[in-house]
Amino acid sequence: MCESVRKYAEEEARKSSEATRIDTLVSDIRKMMKNMKCSLEDAMNTLEITGNERTIISNRLQK
Repeated sequence: MCESVRKYAEEEARKSSEATRIDTLVSDIRKMMKNMKCSLEDAMNTLEITGNERTIISNRLQK
């Protein structure tokens, strides 16, 4: 039982950390687009965001 609780806690911590990282990237991209007058594509390229993260961030910014 103790091992399964530990694994669950580690997984939840990983998910929380990932969500916080994505939130930070979304905030940084918004600032870049506003202050530097760059496109979403340029901001994500500058921050070297690739793969699935691009889709997640793009969807969040459209809301």
